[in-house]
This record gives sequence, structure tokens and C-alpha cells, in this order.
Amino acid sequence: MKMGDFRLFHPIEDIEELKSDLKGDSQFLSYLDEILFKQQESELQQPLPNGLSLQQTNERAAEVITNLHREAFSKGIPMYYRDARATPPKEFIRANPDGSEDLVSLHLSTADYTLIKHLVPKGEGSWAFVLADR
Repeated sequence: MKMGDFRLFHPIEDIEELKSDLKGDSQFLSYLDEILFKQQESELQQPLPNGLSLQQTNERAAEVITNLHREAFSKGIPMYYRDARATPPKEFIRANPDGSEDLVSLHLSTADYTLIKHLVPKGEGSWAFVLADR
């Protein structure tokens, strides 16, 4: 940028790079963090085509997913998901109806799975909280 050039908007990557160059306790860094936080808060409240904010849509989606897990567990059916512990494309986390979790290799064509290892014991999995709600 040459003298006299001024941009009101800068790409977020530029701002993140600038933040990494600032001292951790600088007032300017605090100011940038506050501005970015307010922008993110504002984006969460913007209405989507469904008439709800992003935050409201996320909350409703989380409620639907929780209810799906609750219903499946009540019928003895495990649920599958993927997080950092599972390597795509075949590995999944199996959330079991007793609140335990296993790492499995899922064969989508046959719906069979191979147990790789037990991850967490009964009642300690990420979805175990829905068991208390029953």
C-alpha cells in the first residue's frame, strides 16, 4: 500500500497476521480482539433465509441431534459420528446406548463394522448426557 491508500475493510487473514505480530499484552491487540468478537457476535444474530439467526439455527440443530441420539439409545441403537479421533473415510466413533464409545471401521456397503478399540467406558462418552435425560 502506498502513501494515501486507505482501505476500510481488510481481509481477515491480514488482521490475523497482524495480531500474530503484536505483543500479547498490547492495547491494540485487545482492541482488535474486541472488534473481531463483536463482528462474530453480529454475524451470529443476522437472519438466515429460514428467518432465524445462525445461533438460533445451530441451537435447533443441536436439539434435533440430541433428540435423535436419545431416541436411538432408548431403542438400543448406537449412533455414529466422526471427530479428531477417527481417520476418514472409514473410521467412525460409535456412541453406544450405555454411554461408552468405540473407534470402529465402518463398511458402508454392508453396514458391518470392525471394532478397532474401546475409547471410553460406560457412561463417559460425549453423548452419555442424554442417558440422564431419559
